[in-house]
Amino acid sequence: METLKITQVTHAFPPYHGGLSHVVEMLSKNLVAQGHEVEVVTLDPSAKLKKSEYLEGVKVKRFYGIAPSNCYFVPSPTAISYLRSVRADVIHAHNIGALLVPAYWLAIRNKIDDFSFVLSPHHHLAGSTWHTKLFWKPYGPLAGRIVQSARIVHCVSKYEAKLVKEKFGANSIVIQNGVAEDTFQCSWNPPSDCLVLTYAGRLEKYKRVHNIIKAAAILLRLGHKVAVRIIGEGPELQPILRLSSRLGVAVQHYDFLPRKDYLELLSTSSYFVNPSRYEAFSIVTAEARTIGLPAIVSRPWGEIFENSHNVLLVNGDSPSEIAQAAAKTTKSQSRDTFMSWGDVTKRLIREAYVPSLIERSQETRH
Repeated sequence: METLKITQVTHAFPPYHGGLSHVVEMLSKNLVAQGHEVEVVTLDPSAKLKKSEYLEGVKVKRFYGIAPSNCYFVPSPTAISYLRSVRADVIHAHNIGALLVPAYWLAIRNKIDDFSFVLSPHHHLAGSTWHTKLFWKPYGPLAGRIVQSARIVHCVSKYEAKLVKEKFGANSIVIQNGVAEDTFQCSWNPPSDCLVLTYAGRLEKYKRVHNIIKAAAILLRLGHKVAVRIIGEGPELQPILRLSSRLGVAVQHYDFLPRKDYLELLSTSSYFVNPSRYEAFSIVTAEARTIGLPAIVSRPWGEIFENSHNVLLVNGDSPSEIAQAAAKTTKSQSRDTFMSWGDVTKRLIREAYVPSLIERSQETRH
């Protein structure tokens, strides 16, 4: 296959921590490894990072953006001006909920046929705060136009594809997120002396990590020895720690860690628990199940994993359901199989990038 020039447009990229940042990093690095030219255009609300650099062959361009309450991600005019000048075979935009995407689309909509526009909405039903929920009411129609204008809409789960169809009336292809190669080398080694309930990710209110603390308190009252392990950062950390202190729950807190340390903590847990309200696809759950670690995840998005082994679905709003699931301790070793990021990238090229380029070429000839 000929070398493709691909621009990824995303509000988040390392060293920022989060699911989307990880997704775009893995896609970009694997695209480069497969011989393609990749540029990532992203935002830096801190204005402290390098404006331009190469990371493992990926060209990264960072521009200032505004992110009040770690939401919205409004790009500077300089970012839009640069994006307007970009020339690529494929421009792949991520996250319809970040205002970087509509700002860019409005700037180039009159010449959108000059390249292949691929969109990964990363859509999960609604905004995660009261004000973002309100914002979606006026923003929804514009978001729908953007989604429908994409040559290919790529969703990361059947659940997300269903939401995108219902919300925006758009069909999509489904290619699930992958797991990093190092995950395949790890095995579950559960603790023998107590239950360790682990959460890894950003600490936002909609993640409902406080319900893991409440579930642990229930297990303590039932006579279980239990600890909660939290790997991550975010605005909910202090409220979570105050709650744990009040309920007498032992918490092991770690900031975001290097991969080796993160995988070590994950593999020595009893359960991975994710009661989050909104997810399109939980990469950490996939990594946990690849290791063999049982998982407790929230409906409805958790139904993505309903055919997996040792995955228990709960109402994420119910600490008692989480506690009941965690009390069903299992020692059975079973792994689920997920694609590597290399395989995800090959499918993305084959099922999204190439078809979109063929469609554009056919339209141009006519």
